[in-house]
Amino acid sequence: MLIPLALPGTPLLPQNIPLALVIMVISSMLFATSATIQHLAVGREVDRTTKERHMGVRQVLGLLKNPRWLLGLATAAVGATGHIIALMMAPVTVVQPVGILAVPWAVLLAAKIHHFRPSRAVWAAVGVTVLGIVGFTLVSTRTAVSETLLPPFGIVVGSLVILVIGAALGVGGLIGRHSLRCLLWASGGSFFYGLSSALVKVISHLVGAQKFWESPLFWAVAAFLAVCYAGGGFMIQQAYANGPAEIVVGSMTTTDPIVAVAFGLVVLGEGALVSLPDAIGMLIAGAVAIAGVVVLSRHHPESMTDH
Repeated sequence: MLIPLALPGTPLLPQNIPLALVIMVISSMLFATSATIQHLAVGREVDRTTKERHMGVRQVLGLLKNPRWLLGLATAAVGATGHIIALMMAPVTVVQPVGILAVPWAVLLAAKIHHFRPSRAVWAAVGVTVLGIVGFTLVSTRTAVSETLLPPFGIVVGSLVILVIGAALGVGGLIGRHSLRCLLWASGGSFFYGLSSALVKVISHLVGAQKFWESPLFWAVAAFLAVCYAGGGFMIQQAYANGPAEIVVGSMTTTDPIVAVAFGLVVLGEGALVSLPDAIGMLIAGAVAIAGVVVLSRHHPESMTDH
């Protein structure tokens, strides 16, 4: 039986929760902008009049030559850099849920670009999603602990479980109902990205230790990160091809933090102070947020044309 070890290293940046939250708000704006730009680029690579919008590997790789898509990638890179910095300055349970603010930004951007007025149902879905994640954040913030554990066995097993679930959702996006493919692809990618967020936290602590490159755990986490970014990126592009950017953003900023926080609570020991009522509260708030994204996927103008 492997016993979780106390954190062997120290964070690369001093812990500063207020500053981390400000950085995440800015990153959420950049994320919404990048998603909108990349969605426009991907939309030109597929036939939007058909329901079969699966992109092959060659098509996805072809996006690397698309200037608009690369602009979106650069914008996402800036936002991701801020995200990583925030994760180094505060617990993942505090930082990750703030990304939900990208949803209203994405709706506003899409409305401006495509010249449509979001319906009450769309704004209600956005409101429910934000409300759920805000509730989730309030509980997770109140119970967050500053110390992180790095149990090697738990990290490897937890990572494998999340990757399997994400891959299964991706398969659903490939062969499932047309009206659900965007949401399923995005959810699969979000599982991968949620895991990557938690693993970035692990890496930040490992690098703070001396001779971190000699740690097998460091290289295992690095390998998982590579799989997360490659697999998650592929699935997110498929989601862009099958539906509007707002659904993709909504799924990513809901599923992603829930996965990351769950990993932090269960595997990294950040749930040491979580009581049963707290856990129930987070489950309810998470369910509300996910329900909001599902409603958004059904009432968005572009999605309704696919039913």
